[in-house]
Amino acid sequence: MEPLSLYPQELESRVRTLIGPYEVLGNYRPNSQRTGVWKVQSHRDNRYYYVKTYTRKQRWHPEVYAYRHWISPLGAYAPELVSVFEGEDWQAVLITSIEGTIMRETELTPEASQSAYRKAGELTRLLHDSQSGEWFGRPDKDGNPIELSHHRDPVKYVQTAVQELADSCRAQELLSPAEAELADWALRHTGVFENVKPVPISWDSTPGNWMVDNRGMFAGMIDFENMLWGIDADTFSILFERYFAEDTPGMLAFFQGYGLEVLEAKREHIHICCIKMGLGDIYWGTQNRSARIVDYGRQLLDRIHQGKLVPDVPVREPLK
Repeated sequence: MEPLSLYPQELESRVRTLIGPYEVLGNYRPNSQRTGVWKVQSHRDNRYYYVKTYTRKQRWHPEVYAYRHWISPLGAYAPELVSVFEGEDWQAVLITSIEGTIMRETELTPEASQSAYRKAGELTRLLHDSQSGEWFGRPDKDGNPIELSHHRDPVKYVQTAVQELADSCRAQELLSPAEAELADWALRHTGVFENVKPVPISWDSTPGNWMVDNRGMFAGMIDFENMLWGIDADTFSILFERYFAEDTPGMLAFFQGYGLEVLEAKREHIHICCIKMGLGDIYWGTQNRSARIVDYGRQLLDRIHQGKLVPDVPVREPLK
């Protein structure tokens, strides 16, 4: 078997200059068309590092900005940025390693799982409370908006996103009457976001990007390419979509760490953000022929329609 090596080849010498001679221990995205991830060990100090490469520059920019400006409140629960690379047709980062395994791929006791969710909630709240921005959207590595159509008005930001997704779904007749009703409800209630400030959030902060150590204890968060200046409640959407439906104790533990009061105080925010995600799943999944993603969206919207999104927190009145 040939020894593993970094790609592109130009990257090998740049990494060697920083950490000395090294060995590539693993290639974690051998067939990915989006990113490459390699684990390397320096022969100089035996420390482990990860090299991550990108084919989409718009994902490299936010991750670099996140490492430099957002994730310091996580402390030892996040990797450290060692260096940033940019070639003619590629970009990369070199980061330190958090030892452990992906939480989603690890068999945990209920107690360990809930403890990990609770810690993740605490750290998520730290990020949200750490700072606020001036506009909503993804930054480049220097802090400038990537999207030309970025918004400063939170109501317009949410309303535009929901309207575009609803219109796209309706144009292809993808929505059931109940799903269309939820889209209309969300559009009528976007005013609840009037005073919301942009905060650092991730659209992909889940057990798929959380680490646990060999004792099952929460070890850290990784993968910040999907961070942006966003709506705080939008962080929760993917958790409700993929994890909380089958794990109410985990959901409650997460919000115990984050602050249980948010489930009532921002009830409408959470519902609207999840409706937005459900519409996005239906449209994106249909366009990309992914029945699994479409199912995620339909199931999420169905739980909202039935008033079961947050089953252990009383709902004062049905959505109207």
